[in-house]
Amino acid sequence: MAISKKGLRTITVNNNKYYWKFNEKVFIIPNENQNSLLVIDFGWYDIFLFMNDKENRPPKFYPKAITPKFVQESILFALENEWSEGTMKVEYREGKYSLIEE
Repeated sequence: MAISKKGLRTITVNNNKYYWKFNEKVFIIPNENQNSLLVIDFGWYDIFLFMNDKENRPPKFYPKAITPKFVQESILFALENEWSEGTMKVEYREGKYSLIEE
């Protein structure tokens, strides 16, 4: 799945360039193989949708802001789990990564 490069940020991890952006989830593509996609779901939701409905509010999410360090750690986790081709979906909850099987 190719992502338009407009609005993407770049990061270098292990001498490889990656492009990433946040849109409810973090989407990462390597420069070398732009048919690969890494999707990080960290539980983000729009807090304003639940301002008056605290009973149905989803659990709190972390991190509150996506930083290059978080993106780097996510890429390293994916590489350790043999991400190279295709799409890999990862969930990040309470400081721990896990693969999402589909």
